[in-house]
Parts: sequence; C-alpha cells; structure tokens
Amino acid sequence: MSEIAIDKVVTEINGFRQRLAMLKEEYTRANRAMAEKMAQLGENLTLRVRDLMDQVTNAPQNLLGLESRFMSGDIPEQEYKSTREEYRNQLQTNLRSIDEIRSLLMVMSQLEMRPGTASGTGQGGMSPRPSPTD
Repeated sequence: MSEIAIDKVVTEINGFRQRLAMLKEEYTRANRAMAEKMAQLGENLTLRVRDLMDQVTNAPQNLLGLESRFMSGDIPEQEYKSTREEYRNQLQTNLRSIDEIRSLLMVMSQLEMRPGTASGTGQGGMSPRPSPTD
C-alpha cells in the first residue's frame, strides 16, 4: 500500500473513532435522561397509589355513613342516590387508574431489564424505582 492510501485509511479510522465516541456520549445522555424520566414516573406512580389507597380505604366508611344518614332521614332520597352514584363512579375511576398503574409498572419493569438501564449495571446513573407501597 502506498503511504497516501495508508494515511487515508488512518484518517478514516480516526474519524470513525471520533464518531463512535460521540455516539457513546449521546447514548449515555439518552440513557441518563430516560433514567431520570423513569425515576420521575416512579415517584408520580407512588403518589398516585397512595392517593388511590386513601380513596379506596375511605370508600366503605363513606358508603356506611351515607347509608346511616339516609336511614335516619338526615338526607333526602334524591341526594342519597346521587351521592351513592358519585361514589360508584369514583370507585370505577379508581379501578381504571389501578389498571393504568399496573400497565405503567410493567413497562417500567421491562425498561429496567434492558441492557444499560438496569440499576444493577451501574450504567446511566439510575436509582431503583420506589415501590408503590412506600
């Protein structure tokens, strides 16, 4: 090979090395951004789960209170029926929210298993996802 051809190959190799270094940096930034978004999603899910737990825990008490107020004549039948319907709608909304949270947790779990994003690999600076019961 001539010296000019060797210089050309060396220049191309150096260009590929620079491009590879840039791609690695870009990949690291994207990985870090995804880890931050996943952590933020985990925090939001935790807050939403706590809110749902409060609502679901209070629902039986609210219904019992409503029943006793209606039976004692404290509220008219129309108000009783409309309030009971509101509680029913809220419980249905909560069930849909629980399904959505379950789906998001599955997505997060799958993303955490991907190479370079799992917290056990140490790449991307990702911290473990908080559990919904925290």
